[in-house]
Amino acid sequence: MIRNLVFGLVIVLVLARGAAAQEPAFDPELPPVVVKTVPAAGEKEVDSSLTEIRVTFDRPMQTENAWSWIIHQNLGIYPGIKDGPDPRWEDDGRTCVLPVKLLPGRLYAVGANSFRHTGFRDLSGLVAVPFAWVFKTRNAE
Repeated sequence: MIRNLVFGLVIVLVLARGAAAQEPAFDPELPPVVVKTVPAAGEKEVDSSLTEIRVTFDRPMQTENAWSWIIHQNLGIYPGIKDGPDPRWEDDGRTCVLPVKLLPGRLYAVGANSFRHTGFRDLSGLVAVPFAWVFKTRNAE
């Protein structure tokens, strides 16, 4: 019985450690940071039929008309839709979704915040660290 209890405890500790490694707690004294993008930064075979891109932060963010999607013309094409639908936040309050229009075989660049544009902020008002990423759509078949 004790052996089963110890074995069960070891399993729980391993699972808890794995979960902690996947999603570390954020430090409220540090500014928010991007932890995930869809498509991934540097991805080279993105499907051009994709209609949304996503940026996920390490913590809940202000979501009421709060974002700063950034154009990086020197790096690639901005994927957002001119005069299109507004970005939206997922229910988790950590992921912001930008509607996009993509073409095959193109290099895209987009950012979240800049030094002048600081719309992405956490619930306490801390400005997220500026982040930029590029991705490329695969060529038409």
